[in-house]
Amino acid sequence: MPRLAACLLCLALCSSSSWGRDPRETPKLLWKEPSLPSRLGDPGASSLPVLRAAQAALHYFNYKLGSPSSLRAPEHVKKASVKDIPGVGKKYFLQFSTKDLQTGQKLGLCLASVFYLKTKPKPTVEIICTRNKDPDQRQREDYSLYLSIRDSVEPSLDDLWALGTVGSSYIAWEKATVDSSYIMTQIKNVKQWRRADESLEFDYSILLSSGVSESLSCHMRLIWKLGLPMKVKYECSAEDESSGFGDGSGAEQGSTSGFFIEPESNFLVG
Repeated sequence: MPRLAACLLCLALCSSSSWGRDPRETPKLLWKEPSLPSRLGDPGASSLPVLRAAQAALHYFNYKLGSPSSLRAPEHVKKASVKDIPGVGKKYFLQFSTKDLQTGQKLGLCLASVFYLKTKPKPTVEIICTRNKDPDQRQREDYSLYLSIRDSVEPSLDDLWALGTVGSSYIAWEKATVDSSYIMTQIKNVKQWRRADESLEFDYSILLSSGVSESLSCHMRLIWKLGLPMKVKYECSAEDESSGFGDGSGAEQGSTSGFFIEPESNFLVG
């Protein structure tokens, strides 16, 4: 990690649009494969495994940061190299630019290593990014989003999409392999649970798409408390897929508040 940090500091010193989506529309794929020339390393910066590795690194970043107001998406992979360790796995070293997932605003560079081990179900990721939001600003924006969801009978789809993206990032990171990567492309429905504490708890039904092969239909339960890692529990249905667990079971008791998001994004208040 010190070497990674030193490299990123060097990059930072040497480096001197909005979605426009109708809330009634089903959210579309948030990232498509860019057409990039090979810049460095064995696989080439535009190869599919490299692009998948960059996406996996940001899924890890978004989940670990746990901030619905600070979501990133990959933009352009600038440099990439890969180390193939026979019998162990593959390790990718990446430098890529990013953008704000919600506004499309260009953000800083990320330096990451993504290690796909043959004996483990998810890649090991180390990542550092520049131009991160000031922690105080991030807390203010997260608190504003939290209040918007907590105090609204019908939370906006954008707010619920941002919250769901953090949870789905955990699933997509766990499911990431050299040959596949996923992003959330649809919210089928959402149900909120009333709680005695200040946490927000939701059940989501979502679709994760790989863009090239199968899609995963997942049920995801989230518990979000400001300042703490999000708890995620999920089950996904697809060929040879099984359930998985996030940071805590998320299986605390609650009572349903009775609102849903239907595929048409219409609310039904019970």
